[in-house]
Amino acid sequence: MNFLKTVALLALLSSILVLTAYLLIGGIIGAVIGLIVAAVINFSLWFYSDQVVLAAFDVRPANSQEEAILKPIVEVLCYRANLPEPKLYIIPTSSPNAFATGRNPQRGVVCITEGLMKLLPEDELEAVIAHELSHIKHGDALTATVAVTISVAISLLTETGMTGMFAMFNYRNANPIRLAALFPTLLLAPLTATLTQLAISRTREYAADAGSASLTGNPRALANALEKLENNSQQQSISTEENPALAPLLIINPFKGKLVNRLFATHPPTNNRIQELLAMQPGLLTPPTRRNSPQSKRRRAIISAAIALIAFALAYAPLPGVQQNLTIVSGTELQEPLAVLEPQFEASHPNINLELKFQGSQDIVNNYIDQKHDFTPTILIPANGEILEELRDRLAVQGESNPFYDTPQPIVKTFLVGIAWPERGKVIFPRRRFQWQSVERAMQKRNWTAIGGQSTWGSFDFVMTDPSRSNSGQLTLSLWSQSNLGGSPLAGTNLNGPGIQSLFALIKRSVYQPPLSSDILLQEFIARGSNDADVATTYESIALYRWSQAQTTQEKPYQIYYLDPTIETVATAAIARRDVNEGQAKAAREFVAFLRQPSQQEVFVRYGFRPVISGINLESVSNSPWNQNIPGVQVNPSVQFSQPPDAQLRKEIQRLWQRVN
Repeated sequence: MNFLKTVALLALLSSILVLTAYLLIGGIIGAVIGLIVAAVINFSLWFYSDQVVLAAFDVRPANSQEEAILKPIVEVLCYRANLPEPKLYIIPTSSPNAFATGRNPQRGVVCITEGLMKLLPEDELEAVIAHELSHIKHGDALTATVAVTISVAISLLTETGMTGMFAMFNYRNANPIRLAALFPTLLLAPLTATLTQLAISRTREYAADAGSASLTGNPRALANALEKLENNSQQQSISTEENPALAPLLIINPFKGKLVNRLFATHPPTNNRIQELLAMQPGLLTPPTRRNSPQSKRRRAIISAAIALIAFALAYAPLPGVQQNLTIVSGTELQEPLAVLEPQFEASHPNINLELKFQGSQDIVNNYIDQKHDFTPTILIPANGEILEELRDRLAVQGESNPFYDTPQPIVKTFLVGIAWPERGKVIFPRRRFQWQSVERAMQKRNWTAIGGQSTWGSFDFVMTDPSRSNSGQLTLSLWSQSNLGGSPLAGTNLNGPGIQSLFALIKRSVYQPPLSSDILLQEFIARGSNDADVATTYESIALYRWSQAQTTQEKPYQIYYLDPTIETVATAAIARRDVNEGQAKAAREFVAFLRQPSQQEVFVRYGFRPVISGINLESVSNSPWNQNIPGVQVNPSVQFSQPPDAQLRKEIQRLWQRVN
């Protein structure tokens, strides 16, 4: 019974400590800290509970005169109770009281105040010592000591929270609901801990009183002692005045004169205890059957088990209403599908709130490193996983060696294509194949008449994104440079040759104010029409999704050209570690997993993306752009795929672009 009671008490008090730390410090980190504190307290007190309590009361060993009185009493009582003799200590105070401690009978300790020795005659002193020995026999000393110390830890933690000592933790990202729950927790956690103590304490005191009556055969002696202690407790108090949490260890609560302690007493009313003792027949060698009946034992066991179950539920069940806010920073190419998926995810995950932000992929890296955001990114989804490697390398230089919680996960994929208005495409690409040399020649000639176009078409206008801020612009320059080098793989040495430098200079002079991202590029391409935008490079996904918009706005669709070779780009999600707590990271994992599920992958297909999971037929998905007869579109284009430039090549491409005139 006492083992189950101890487990129930420790579980409930520990869960209160964990919950308080969860709300006060922040999320899973706080809960882990609280769990560690509770584990350390429980483990330490299992071995050192007696030293902790003895130090708190500033005890001393009994002198020879005191030992001459106490030792014979203890020897007789221990013989009757079949207990090893405990150590005897004296508390140097005139307040009459006593307590027992120790994790087991072999390490039992009985402490008696100087005031108790002077106040009680020998038979009443024997009854009080028998009461304390009963605590040791029942294992109550360990239960009370651990309960007291965890309560003190909860009190200290909540008091620290009230004074703002945990301001160093991550409150900036704290959910308003969590903050709202924090203050009631700070007020109620110590109260709940105290109530838990007294629920066990009352039963423990009655059982120890009955044990004393059984050992001495003189219940009236303990009743008389309690009456005297009761009268004296309101006149004097021992050195624990500063911390009433230690009261459950004592035979009489010395703080009961205060209103709050009368309302939340850790001991049963002394009058009730006296009446229980007087109701026992003189010479009775067993506790009253009313409290020790099988029905009573069964009822107490059920109550203790219920407390344990509630405690474990509090410790491990998810907290209702604690919402996680996630900020998703994605490349603009995912803006449309993510806007559709956001409410679907939030509907199925009501405790997670998403906020979407969109930037060019290179901007995602630069802004994150330079901390230019007025928000805290939780998930980064650039258009290419290689960009995350660049981010990792650059952060490592700054001392952030592990910037992501987990391995970044692929979300969707697409590749670079060319687009042109139909009549322009027939002139510049007569074989219906995209040729970099043809675009370069048109740039050099500068107007359409010089390459066989109509005079009304004016100048030749090529559109690409800014390679210093966008992934598609970097891929464009990479493929163009590779073509200029006759298909040779790019490296730092040939990239800085005079031929590539001249090519970059020509492109930079010809492209007027390159857009910051691919989606902006295509919107501008459609809005400007064939008079101001003739040919462009962009992602297949955006080209497919925006195709119907071009048909509506310009009353004609553009033609899609597959580059050969091209570069596949895989939008990849990374959960950032900076200023993101464990609770947010867990919620972020759920969102990333959500995006990779088949139903969500089909949503991406409707927006022109190719899935990263198997088993999805592009043409069988409802409203798929691959079954809408878009000019030039192919499910499986016969093209080669080049490797995307690594972080060092990207750096060289950006540096060369910024340097040339």
